[in-house]
Amino acid sequence: MKVYNTPKVALISSWGSEALVSALTDILYRGTSVEDALKAQPQDVVDKRVSGFYRQGHWSVFEFMGAQLLVECSRACHTQFIRHRLASYWSESQRYVDYSKREVRFVVPAGFPEEILKRAYGDYLALRRSFKPEYARMALPNAAAVRFAVQMNARELLLNFVPLRCAAAAQAEIRHVCWQIFAIAWRLWPTLARLVWQDLPQLHRDFCAKVPEGQDCRLYAIEDAEKAHGPLPEKPWLDQTVLNS
Repeated sequence: MKVYNTPKVALISSWGSEALVSALTDILYRGTSVEDALKAQPQDVVDKRVSGFYRQGHWSVFEFMGAQLLVECSRACHTQFIRHRLASYWSESQRYVDYSKREVRFVVPAGFPEEILKRAYGDYLALRRSFKPEYARMALPNAAAVRFAVQMNARELLLNFVPLRCAAAAQAEIRHVCWQIFAIAWRLWPTLARLVWQDLPQLHRDFCAKVPEGQDCRLYAIEDAEKAHGPLPEKPWLDQTVLNS
């Protein structure tokens, strides 16, 4: 049995890029060959086009970029995550995984009493003596960890998931997961991610709900999530040239 506070997110793979989105402008509107367009995409041109698409609301082009992620969080967090329907999921199954043979994991906020989890796992092991995993799992709490793969395009990830789940109003664990995902998106699609960072408080009407007056909604949401689930592995948006823009 393993108990930890910090949910985990890792990049499996990605497709498309900001350079590809920019190149498609030349391919589709100027008749440029695919080979030539992909070769000639100066960064300043890429930045200008991605920014233009974003500011003009032409967000469908960002569906030509996407990522596959591996997430491990509690069952409670997983249930919230899979409500985002414009994504594909493949999840660890408590019905088929036998936790009397494989280590069970629990993800809980700091200070959560571990005795309760030990009792629940003990009940699971007792049930396994008479029942299959699909019935014994009914004794497992929502804190039980679930590992799942998720595939999401950049539009859904940055312009829907992030404004909803990185907000202070979101539950702390999925918010922690969301900010980890945002850091990965920052590496993959830096121009779009910076634009989203700048506009986050306006991208969803409730993004600043539950934030004390006068505080930066983004930083408050991050700090509050870290209190419950530990420091984020990386925070690229804290570059002062970005933060103050």
